[in-house]
Amino acid sequence: MDKAELLAKTRASWDVLNAYIATLNEEQLTQLTDMAGWSVKDHLIHIAVWEDGIWALLNKQSRAAQMGLEGDIWRKGGIDRANAIIHQQHEADSLADVEQKRHAIHDRLIQQIAAMSDKDLLHPYAYYQAQAASETHAVIDAVIGDTFEHYEQHIPWIKAIVENGK
Repeated sequence: MDKAELLAKTRASWDVLNAYIATLNEEQLTQLTDMAGWSVKDHLIHIAVWEDGIWALLNKQSRAAQMGLEGDIWRKGGIDRANAIIHQQHEADSLADVEQKRHAIHDRLIQQIAAMSDKDLLHPYAYYQAQAASETHAVIDAVIGDTFEHYEQHIPWIKAIVENGK
């Protein structure tokens, strides 16, 4: 996948997510929860925090620090533990704050990706995070996983929250 396709798929999936979110009222966004206790708002800030981690990665900064996590959280507790911490850190955020952060983080990431070359996106993950020397896959794989694939993963979960709350 090249940068143009990455940006196009990300934009299309982002638009689908936002079009659905626009149909929901504040109660649906903040009061209804899934079995894990996550609201739609919680899913939205989760997506944003992971995008912010990708922005840090592409800028050769600590993903974990940008996401508000301890540096070795993935080794200690894995993704599930990281997600639980992110949820706890942002659970009390207002819907307005989440929406402001989500859009600002997304816009900044898209600007970062747009400024990169196709070659930049094919560098190994470890090129951007030296401490992750065992990560040899192209960084674009991480970008894909925390952009359009991540939105597409969460949309059914978000819809289930709304549908089960009726």
